Amino acid sequence: MTKPTPQLSVPKRFPSVNYLSLTIAAICALSSVSAYSQETDKERIKNLEQRLLELEQQVQKSQNSTQAAVKETKAAANKKTLVIPKSKQRPSHDFEAPDKSIELSNSDTTLQLGGQIWLDAIYNNGEMTNRAGFQTSSIAYENDVTKDNTLFHVGPSNLFVKSFTPTQYGAMTTRFEFDLFDDQGNAGINLTHIWGEIGDFGAGQTFTGFMDINAFPNILDFWGPNSMVFSRQPQVRYSTAISKKSRIMFTIEKSSSDFAVPKNASRAGYDDVTELPDFTASYTYSADFGYIKSAVILRKLGYETATTKDTTMGWGLNISGNVSLTPDDSVQFQLAHGEGIGRYINDTCCSYYADDTGGVDGGLDANGDLTAIPVTAGYVYYNKQWNKKWSSAIGYSYLSVDNLVTQKEKALKNSTYTSTNLIWYPTTQVKAGVEVLYGDVQSNSGLEADNYRLQLSVGFKY
Repeated sequence: MTKPTPQLSVPKRFPSVNYLSLTIAAICALSSVSAYSQETDKERIKNLEQRLLELEQQVQKSQNSTQAAVKETKAAANKKTLVIPKSKQRPSHDFEAPDKSIELSNSDTTLQLGGQIWLDAIYNNGEMTNRAGFQTSSIAYENDVTKDNTLFHVGPSNLFVKSFTPTQYGAMTTRFEFDLFDDQGNAGINLTHIWGEIGDFGAGQTFTGFMDINAFPNILDFWGPNSMVFSRQPQVRYSTAISKKSRIMFTIEKSSSDFAVPKNASRAGYDDVTELPDFTASYTYSADFGYIKSAVILRKLGYETATTKDTTMGWGLNISGNVSLTPDDSVQFQLAHGEGIGRYINDTCCSYYADDTGGVDGGLDANGDLTAIPVTAGYVYYNKQWNKKWSSAIGYSYLSVDNLVTQKEKALKNSTYTSTNLIWYPTTQVKAGVEVLYGDVQSNSGLEADNYRLQLSVGFKY
C-alpha cells in the first residue's frame, strides 16, 4: 500500500508571500486614501473660507451700493421738496459764484457760505463828506470840510451764511450777513441781514417791503442813487404767489419818526414819538418783458416837547421795475412819492446837516401843527450788455422835498445824481470797472454844492 505524499503544513502565523504583498498593498492604499482624504479636507476648508470671504465682500459691496442709492434717493427727494431760492442781491454785486452747499451730517439742512472781497479806489473833486458812498446830501456847502480827495476802502466786502431745510410747511431758510461799510472808508462790521422764512412767512431784519432791491441799477457805487428807496429793518412778513406771474407781500416793520426841527429851535427840546409800526403792501407782476412792482406804506408820525405832543399820518407809493428792451438792453426805474417817507430814501435819510436840521418825515406848518413832509423821488437807468465780458450803465436820479416854512435854512430841498460806467468780467467770479459820477444838492434857503467822482472798483466772489 502506497502511502500518500505528505503535505507540508504552513503555520498560520507565517502567511504566504502573496498574502503578505496584498496586505502591504492594502495598507499602503489605505494610507494613501487617508492622506488624500486629509489633503482634500484641507483644500475644501480653504475653498470654503475663500468662498465665505468672497460672499462677505459681495454682501458689503451690496450694502454700500444700497446705502449710496438710498442717499441719492433722499438727496433727490430733498431737491424736489426744497427749491433753494436765489437770494436777492443788488444787481451790481450779483455776479455768479460756484456752488457753496454744505450738507450737515444727520440733518436735512444744507448750508451755503459766500460773499465777496471788494475794493473801491475813489477820487473826489468836491467836499463830499461821505467818503465811501456817493451820497449827494453829504456834499458840504462850505469849503475845506474834507482834508483829502482820494480814498481806498473795502467797505462793500461782505460775508453771508444761509441755510435751507425742507419741512412739512415748505422750505425753511435763514440768512445771516454782514458787510464792512463805513462812510469814512474804515472797515467796520454792519449786520445787514438776520432773517428767517418758512413757507410764506418771514421774520427778522432784511430789506423793507417798501423798496425794490432788484431795481438797483448795475453801478459800482455802493450807496446808490440819491432817490432810491433803500432801508433794512426788523419786520414780520407774509409773501405768497397768487398766480404764476403775480405775487403779493405784506409787512409790519419797525418805525421811527424823523422830526424836522423848526427854525430858531434846538434838537434837544424835541423828541420823536413812535406809536405804531409801519405797514407795507406790494404787488409784483412778472412776464417775458421783465417785471413791475408797486408798493404802498402807511405810517404814524409824532413828536413831543415838555408842553406839546402831536401826531399825524404818513403814506407813500413806490412804482419800480426792470424792463428788457432786447436780450442785451434793459431799463431799471423807480418813481416814489408820498408824505412822511423821508427816512426810507437814500439822500433824505442821512443828510450831512441832519443833526442840525432834523429829518424830513414831518415838521410844523405855519399854524404850528405837525405835518408830513411831501417827497418825490425817481430815477431811470439804461443797461447795455456789450458782450459776455463787458457791460455799461448810464442813468439819472432826482429827489425833491417840498419844504415847510418852519424848516431850517440847510434842510435838504433837492438833489441830483448821475453816473455812467464800463464794467469788465474776466471770469464769472471776478468783475472790475471804472465809473464817473456827478451830483449836486440844494438847501431850503438856496445854498448849492456839487461834486465829481472817479471810481475804480474790483470784486472777487467766493
